[in-house]
Amino acid sequence: MSLSKYIIAVLAVAGLALGNVGVAFSHEGEDHSKEKTQDNKLSAQGKRVVKLLENYAAAVQSGKLSEIEQYVVTGDGFSSLEGAFEDLGWDSYRKHLASELPLFDDISYELTNIRPYVKGKMAYAITDYALNTTMKDSKSEGEQRRLDIKGKATIILVRSNREWKIRHVHTARAKGEKPGLEKNHH
Repeated sequence: MSLSKYIIAVLAVAGLALGNVGVAFSHEGEDHSKEKTQDNKLSAQGKRVVKLLENYAAAVQSGKLSEIEQYVVTGDGFSSLEGAFEDLGWDSYRKHLASELPLFDDISYELTNIRPYVKGKMAYAITDYALNTTMKDSKSEGEQRRLDIKGKATIILVRSNREWKIRHVHTARAKGEKPGLEKNHH
């Protein structure tokens, strides 16, 4: 890596970190438990972020890569973490989706309880997600299994040319509940 590319990368990471710290401090101490019902308190940019994420979820549900692609940074700046699986760059994630989406039948994908935080040309959203589908077994003919996955996602967005795009998606699957155990409501 050349020195100029290294400096640019360091500055980008520092900008991302400092921007997120500023956004975090600007929302410190807020009660987020009621935000689902307070959509009218979102800024115009916050509403645009929510709309983009709802459209992104609909595109994922459609299973069409060309639709999904409209909502993401399509270069090397895109990244995705699904649990421990990492995709760096849109090409990597596109290949991931291209191999996975054809295995899904009757897919339902939703982002709910979207809580956006916007600061300038950067935003992030914390959201719940649910993927419900029947998946074809890629190793055997005709066998299928049901997938009902829920969890949390953190999505980082950037604004360029007056348009929000998803730059990073990090999902964490919710643990399955076991009978007799109560949730920790810390």
